Amino acid sequence: MSDAECGTCPSASPIAEVVTPTSEMVVATVTITPKARTMLTQALGDTEASLLVNVLNGGCSGFMYDLQLVEEADELCQQIDIDGISVMIPEKVSTMLDGIEIDYEDKLMGGGFKVNNPNASRSCGCGESFR
Repeated sequence: MSDAECGTCPSASPIAEVVTPTSEMVVATVTITPKARTMLTQALGDTEASLLVNVLNGGCSGFMYDLQLVEEADELCQQIDIDGISVMIPEKVSTMLDGIEIDYEDKLMGGGFKVNNPNASRSCGCGESFR
């Protein structure tokens, strides 16, 4: 199966230990496109929640992105403020998520958030899985 082809990515579980090119934590940089910023602002409303961007084991290519709105994280995270939107990146996956761009795409069958990751060596056709 090629990277552009995939079935339905299977359910995933949080990573217990991440194997990355370096085992050190980095201060992650994250950008949010204007469309994603608009959608996140609407979703957050007046809450004090943050966008947690995490990585799960699974998917066609090995890992999957997990985006959640949370009041607090269950693990040690970096907290980044991007134009008033609080983004949390777990330190254990910071090297995998450094430099990501969070976008929002409108599609014929619904839309959703998309993570553009310069660290991914490959991704599958569904856009939810990467390596």
